[in-house]
Amino acid sequence: MDISETFKALGDETRLRILNLVAKHELCVCIIEETLGLLQPNVSKHLGRLKQSNIISCRKVSQWCFFSVNEDYKKECGKLCEFLDEEWTKGDRYIRDLEKLERLLGSNDCCEKLLQKAQKDV
Repeated sequence: MDISETFKALGDETRLRILNLVAKHELCVCIIEETLGLLQPNVSKHLGRLKQSNIISCRKVSQWCFFSVNEDYKKECGKLCEFLDEEWTKGDRYIRDLEKLERLLGSNDCCEKLLQKAQKDV
C-alpha cells in the first residue's frame, strides 16, 4: 500500500465522511448518498478514489455494489484506522452522519433490504 496515495485519498472531507460510514457498516451507494445528502455521481466519484487507493473494497451482488473497508488496509494501516475512529468520535459532523445512518438503516428499504427480499422470493 502506497502511504502517500492513502493520505491523498484521505485528504478530502467527503471521503473521510464516507470512510467513517463504511468503517461501521457495509453500505450501498444509495444509503451513503442519502446519509450525506450528496448526489450519486459525487458519491461514486469519491468511492472510486477510495477504492483506487485500496482503502475500501466493493462486493457486487446483482446490480448493487456494497462498500466496506478493505481488510488489507485495516491490517497495514491499523494505527491510522484507530486514530481516525477516535477523531470521528470528536467531530460533530461525523457523529451526526452516523446518527442519520443508523436512522436510515432502521427505516429505509435500501438496496440491501431489497436484495434480501429478492433472494427470499427465489
